[in-house]
Amino acid sequence: MNMRKLFVVVFFAALMVWTPSRLYADERSVDELSPRERVFVGGFVGLQFGTFTSIGVHLHAGYRITNRFSAGIGGVYQYTHDSWGVDNYSSHTYGANVFARLRTVSNLFLHGEYERLWLESRRPLPTGVVGEEDRPSIREDNFLLGAGYALHLSHRARLNLLLLYNFNENSQAYMDNPFFRVGVDVSL
Repeated sequence: MNMRKLFVVVFFAALMVWTPSRLYADERSVDELSPRERVFVGGFVGLQFGTFTSIGVHLHAGYRITNRFSAGIGGVYQYTHDSWGVDNYSSHTYGANVFARLRTVSNLFLHGEYERLWLESRRPLPTGVVGEEDRPSIREDNFLLGAGYALHLSHRARLNLLLLYNFNENSQAYMDNPFFRVGVDVSL
């Protein structure tokens, strides 16, 4: 078993053990909520600086359909700059997604997401002029599936820790697989 798989197994085992015994006891049923109170907004922010710089913002809005199931839509923007080696690569990535979450046990949930991105390819195409290359804009479809843990910060706010796997093995937007996201949801 390689280190990455071992880490994933240990991560989820720790979450299962660490999960508080509180099974959403203070959370109101969706039957008691107005349509506005079922709406939540939030997102994820990613920052990395150095030889490889990445700044990403993922914003989303969702709706609690049942006590255990929610779904929503989101938008993505990411700036990437890689000055490693001879290639000085910069790119702006943007796109949209739809997602669904199913709460399983306690604060654990399953997360599925379809994401469509537009980005500059990391693989240049020759232009015919020596020393010049063209990086075409490409569309990338990603299918993400994973699990998460919702840590209640208040009655209306949650910190979400997600471990996701991208089933698009040719992805140019995600270099690591699986990968982590950390974000916040706030109920209106």
